[in-house]
Amino acid sequence: MASMLFGLRSKDFAAVTVGSCQCQGIIATLASRCAKFRFKPLPEEITSNHILPVCNEDSLTLDAEALSTLSSISQGDLHWAITFLHGAARLFGSSISSKDHVSVSGVVILLCPDFHGVVVFKAIPQEVTEALYAACKSGDFDLANKEVNSIIAEGYPVSHILAQLFEVVVEADDVSDERKACMCKSLATADKCLIDGADEYLQLLDVASNTMRALCNMPQERSYDS
Repeated sequence: MASMLFGLRSKDFAAVTVGSCQCQGIIATLASRCAKFRFKPLPEEITSNHILPVCNEDSLTLDAEALSTLSSISQGDLHWAITFLHGAARLFGSSISSKDHVSVSGVVILLCPDFHGVVVFKAIPQEVTEALYAACKSGDFDLANKEVNSIIAEGYPVSHILAQLFEVVVEADDVSDERKACMCKSLATADKCLIDGADEYLQLLDVASNTMRALCNMPQERSYDS
C-alpha cells in the first residue's frame, strides 16, 4: 500500500508523519530521520468490539463463530478485518458466516479510490508456514530456500510469517526447550530487523537457516565481538 505523507510547517517547526504497512516501503533517507512505532496486534475481544459497530452501521449480520474467525484471519489487524468483512459482504450478502470469511481471506481485491487503483490483501494459509517449517526440518537448505522464495514471490508479509512460525515452534512436541529458545531468538531478531527496514527475503532466509540448524542439531553460528 502506498505511503501517505502529511506535512505541517510553520516558521518555528516542521513535523512530518509517514504511514506505511511495511518499513521497507519508505525511502532510507526519510526512514533514518523517523522514530519508528510498531503497534501490537489487537486481541480478539477488542477487534470484535470495533467490528460490531461497523456491522450495525452497514446492516451486516455475523454470528459469534464468524466474528471469531474474522478476528483470527485478520491477525489482530483492524484494517484487514474491516476489509475482509466488506469483501465477504460483497460476495455473500449481508448475512456472513465463518466459511464466507475463510473463502475471501486468500485474496481480496478491492477498488480503492484513495490510492487510485486496486489494492490486494492476502491472508497467509497455515500450510505455507508449515511447509517452510517442514523444509527446515528436512535439513535441505535448497528446499528451505525454495520455500522462502515462494513466500516472497506470493507477497506474503514476512512479519506475519514470523508470527505464525513462532506458534508452530512453540507448539512443537518433538523439540527441546533449548532449541525452541534458539529459534525464538532468531525470530525476534528478524522481527526487529524488519521494523528497522531490513530486506524481507534476507531476514526470512536467515530465520530458515537458524531454524534448520536448531531442528537438525547442526552447529549454531558463532558470534564474534567487535
